[in-house]
Amino acid sequence: MIRIAALVAVLSATAALAQSNEELEKRERCAVRVAIAITGKGPDAELMASIDPQARADGLLDTTDFIERYARFINTQFNRTPGAVAEQDSAYYLAWEILQKHRPWKELFLGPYRVEKNGADTVVVSADPQGLGYFRSSAWLKRYAGNEPNGVKLSTAYRIFNNTIGLKLVPSTNTPDADVSSTGRQSVGCRGCHYDSLYALDLAASVLGKRVGTGDEMTFSPPDGTKVTLLGGATVKDDRELVTALVESEAFRFRTCRLAFNYLMGRNENRCEAPAFERCMKEFRNDGTLQAAVAAIVKDPAFCQ
Repeated sequence: MIRIAALVAVLSATAALAQSNEELEKRERCAVRVAIAITGKGPDAELMASIDPQARADGLLDTTDFIERYARFINTQFNRTPGAVAEQDSAYYLAWEILQKHRPWKELFLGPYRVEKNGADTVVVSADPQGLGYFRSSAWLKRYAGNEPNGVKLSTAYRIFNNTIGLKLVPSTNTPDADVSSTGRQSVGCRGCHYDSLYALDLAASVLGKRVGTGDEMTFSPPDGTKVTLLGGATVKDDRELVTALVESEAFRFRTCRLAFNYLMGRNENRCEAPAFERCMKEFRNDGTLQAAVAAIVKDPAFCQ
């Protein structure tokens, strides 16, 4: 009986040790996943030794590694290609500022800032009561002024929709002899996107003023104050009212959380990750910072499974 009891004790100890080792390996794998997903780098010794690596997400979200990496990620999502000059990548510079100061993410689009070149090689973010995130920065305005014959800022309107709520459109025609005038855009194949939809690009562009001239001589005329109705009932008369309506929508919060998923996982969310996505939407709605949205996903129980 003594030998049996001793054998049972040995087996129990072995099982406990195996369980302990398995739990340790699980925590270490989680630490690696959390660190790489947030910062792009492996975990330090302190994180590797943590009993709950997911609880350490907030600290990683305050690091320069995360801020730099997310700002670059956002710049790739908001622009088709890198800017020809640094100041054209205004989303990168302002995202860095917003993240570093833990400001509400909506300030990236609505905040009193201006992103401008200062000197030969320096781009700075400065306070500007008339600023509208990076949307009124001159290099960005010129980059997305578009080439509409009468100066209508269709490209600007589309880029505002894309950056804030993730709208993606593909032109229905791109032939050299296509009628791209305002009259041509009212044809059957075009007016759906330009005049009749919730985002109606021509209507949105009409409150943005117009491009005057091209190249270095390009300037912009102000809107005439005429109001238009978009987005299922929002009445807007200028760029600030348009962007405000977009940023206050549920589509903006959805876009923010989808970007967070893409940043962390390299893909959109799937059905089984709906609880994490809903938590992201809730935390972002309540807190307003991008860090809160990302942390909600990382801290979800399924993130390290």
